Amino acid sequence: MKTRSKITTPCLVALMVFAVSQARASAAAPERATSDSSTTHINVKSQKSFDQISAAIEKQLGKYDGAAVAQAFAAKLPPADIEAKIHSMEGSSGFMLFTVRDHGQLLALKGKQSFARQYEIGNPLYAVQMTQEDVRAAEYAPLRALIYVGEDKLTHIDYDLPSTVFGRLGNAQVDKVAHSLDEKLAALVANALNN
Repeated sequence: MKTRSKITTPCLVALMVFAVSQARASAAAPERATSDSSTTHINVKSQKSFDQISAAIEKQLGKYDGAAVAQAFAAKLPPADIEAKIHSMEGSSGFMLFTVRDHGQLLALKGKQSFARQYEIGNPLYAVQMTQEDVRAAEYAPLRALIYVGEDKLTHIDYDLPSTVFGRLGNAQVDKVAHSLDEKLAALVANALNN
């Protein structure tokens, strides 16, 4: 004669609570996707000093004034007026400086004498040409460049080629702007090295 196992009410309640919590957990779990992409890294070396190269780069950059842009939006200025205000912040390179991070100073905390500055450079008007096509381009704008003195005692300028950074988005219009950024960055560096 078969005996049936009896599920007690507390066990049944526990099973129901567990099932409900698992259903909620799987419903609330974020969806995550990964993809591989390839980025081309540019490294340019110079006999010029760190200070000479940094000054030559900075001379070609305008200065982004986020507060002025925020005020223009808050004042509900016409888009053409806001664009004109942003244009007025451009340097001769077409780029503006967003921020500088002095990693040389940070390394001094560890007793290491070093020269290294990370620059965030770009132009919101270039960025919006891309983000209007694919908002994910905002992840990579503004661009970053690093100027540092390497172990070889030379001054290095490092950056990732924009066309390969933005290229992962697979958008022809974004690619067009990104290729123009390749050219602008190359000119920025060439001018710094040759002047």
